[in-house]
Amino acid sequence: MSEEGLTVETQPAEAVFALLSNDTRIEILRVLAAADGPLPFSELYDRVELRDSGQFNYHLQKLAGTFVKQGDDGYELTIAGMQVVGALIAGTYTATATLDPIELDDPCPKCGTRSVVVTYNDEHAHVNCTACDEFHNQYSFPPGTLSQYDRAELPAAFDRWIRVLFYQITAGFCVNCAGRLSGSLDAAHDPPRFEWRCERCGDIAIAEASSPVFFHPALQGFLYDRGIDPQETPTWRLFGSDELEITTDDSGVTIAITIDGETLTATIDTTGTVTSVNRTDR
Repeated sequence: MSEEGLTVETQPAEAVFALLSNDTRIEILRVLAAADGPLPFSELYDRVELRDSGQFNYHLQKLAGTFVKQGDDGYELTIAGMQVVGALIAGTYTATATLDPIELDDPCPKCGTRSVVVTYNDEHAHVNCTACDEFHNQYSFPPGTLSQYDRAELPAAFDRWIRVLFYQITAGFCVNCAGRLSGSLDAAHDPPRFEWRCERCGDIAIAEASSPVFFHPALQGFLYDRGIDPQETPTWRLFGSDELEITTDDSGVTIAITIDGETLTATIDTTGTVTSVNRTDR
């Protein structure tokens, strides 16, 4: 694709992925990722378990330009190379994981019963209430990352991860391919919800209608002023359904959150964009 001042070149996916179909090439990528900086040819060769310098150079040159780049100080990974190694470490292509249910000693934000359970399967974290059908969060989480945490730490890790995903979504980027997202309100759904569809890969993210406000800086400040640290408090503890009122019309959604007698009211248009926020204490 080429426009005035912009050029984007693409290679066939089959050719690019074929470059990775060799153990030595994968090892080269891993060695470069572990290095503190660029490696000269001789030092890179010494760290890779292949004693045939001709074969080593052949595989290195196959990676060059796509996953590896050469500068004055030696060889280092391109962004694509770093992402490949990152995906391998995260287990995106190589790992599977399951997690026996973790029962949380927290009330469900919808029904109030202490029946919130965290599980993991099919590459997705699940946080749901076993007593009602209203509270259920499901989102992707790299399987290889689970082993970095103790079992008791995983609910908080999952919750931090969903914040990362949602910040990316509300910024307009697909969490799958970084493509541009288009948001729309599904007012016919009970309860109403927003859908963000990627214009490039077709991935869809779905969240309840109040979600765009959850991570808005005005709500973050509103909660913090009331002794609730939104960065440390799990999302399911921020407020319950009795503190939240949602109304919809043709223009979008109005969210009213009342805590300690004070109310924050936010309007969200049909694309999922917060357009106004008002606080009764200001």
